[in-house]
Amino acid sequence: MSQSTATIGAGDPKARPPTPVLSPGSGPVSPLNIEEVLVEIVSYLDRQSLHSCAIVSKKFYRAAIRNLWRVVHWKGTTANNCFLPEFIRYGHYTVELQDNFNADLDLIARICLNLRELRLAWTPVTDEALQKILESSPKISNLYLYCCRALTHQAFQSISRLEGLRRLDMKNMVRMNEWALTTLLRSCPQLEHLNLEDVLLENIFLDDLGDKPLRLRNLGLARSYLPGTFVKNLLRVSPRIKEVSLARNTRTILTREDILPLQGILSQLTHLNLDSCRLIDSDAMETIFGTCTLERVNISSTMANDRCLDALLSNCSRLQSLNLSWCTHITDQGIINLLTICTTLKLLDIRTLGTISSAIFQPNRPWACRDLETLNIMGVNMTKPRIAALGGSNDIAANHSRMFEQLSRLLSLRDLVLGGSNLTLELSSGMSRLGRLEELESFRIAALEVILAEDEIRWIVDSWPKLKRIKFESGTLPAPWKRYFRQRRPHLILG
Repeated sequence: MSQSTATIGAGDPKARPPTPVLSPGSGPVSPLNIEEVLVEIVSYLDRQSLHSCAIVSKKFYRAAIRNLWRVVHWKGTTANNCFLPEFIRYGHYTVELQDNFNADLDLIARICLNLRELRLAWTPVTDEALQKILESSPKISNLYLYCCRALTHQAFQSISRLEGLRRLDMKNMVRMNEWALTTLLRSCPQLEHLNLEDVLLENIFLDDLGDKPLRLRNLGLARSYLPGTFVKNLLRVSPRIKEVSLARNTRTILTREDILPLQGILSQLTHLNLDSCRLIDSDAMETIFGTCTLERVNISSTMANDRCLDALLSNCSRLQSLNLSWCTHITDQGIINLLTICTTLKLLDIRTLGTISSAIFQPNRPWACRDLETLNIMGVNMTKPRIAALGGSNDIAANHSRMFEQLSRLLSLRDLVLGGSNLTLELSSGMSRLGRLEELESFRIAALEVILAEDEIRWIVDSWPKLKRIKFESGTLPAPWKRYFRQRRPHLILG
């Protein structure tokens, strides 16, 4: 019977080939090493999940341990020698030293020969020690140096030899000169992310940078005393730039005439941080906003005005995050235009010292940004406009009612900050409408001069089931009520 079946199958081209019979316990032979596949799969897990995998089986243990030891993190004064067996046994690609004042950097240079990332934070390192590590691991692509003040411009010669360097973060590095920075930018052709924070660049202009394009995509230059010429020369040769931060550079001067030649390059920007850059005039910002389609913008404490906002709104189809805090030249009308036009906002910060009034809560102008998740409106002047001018009674409670009604429509809110010298949180003014914000996880009360009453405190505890954190300024919450919060919501973080 089996022979006849085999003969028919052989003569019929449409016949299905016989299925091989496998012995019990056997399986198809895979050309892949199952342990190597498992190592690759678990490499996408976080450290807590890797620790869980280590107790599943021997194979999972070996795969998890290999991934756990790819990143070695030393914090404090832990002796390095206890890690030596694991250094030799397992591969590792990242070493991070934090607050390690007796780190054996020579040991790292001898043992770590295949590093891809090196992070040194508050760890004494000399030019010679860093040079040895970089020579031992020439394929380092990510380098992070925080408060390594013993380094000089000679260290940058070693860094510039890393041809595969893609990310360089330096903070609190004060010994930088123009030659060292120019050499670094020209010697690392793969560099895409450059962050120089608290680095003294006051007398560096990059006039000798040349015209060869750089691959920079992310540029962070916070608190570095930048001259405007430095910014112009660096952006001029960065045609791929996407993110720029000049935050806290209070001495940097940029005008419209400086920005106009860079419009073609800046048109690609998606993230811009000009926090506290008071010497960048409003015309320059208006030119930038009218040129590019930004996603995240921080112009806190700048000279931005309503014209800047209008230019930003002309290209706001992807705007998700906007910080306008302490912008004293922006009026109610500018904020109203923003709130009724921009539909994509997820984060909005309009903290003020009374320059913005409750007119932004107009009942006949509903906010279009219904998907807001974070909102900070601390300091809005709730005494203006006068209700009588709008055909109602002269009652500040009416302004509060309009505010609570507008906020109650933001059903996606997760983080809300309210407060101000003339703002009160009372159920009688309509605060109970905020009970619709069922997704709220964080509620902060800032600069509120009125102590919360008992009914409002009980309402806060009962109305937001997902609330994880609530912060009261000193004096806002009576001391005995902190015990009430701990009893009713023991997992709620106060402060």
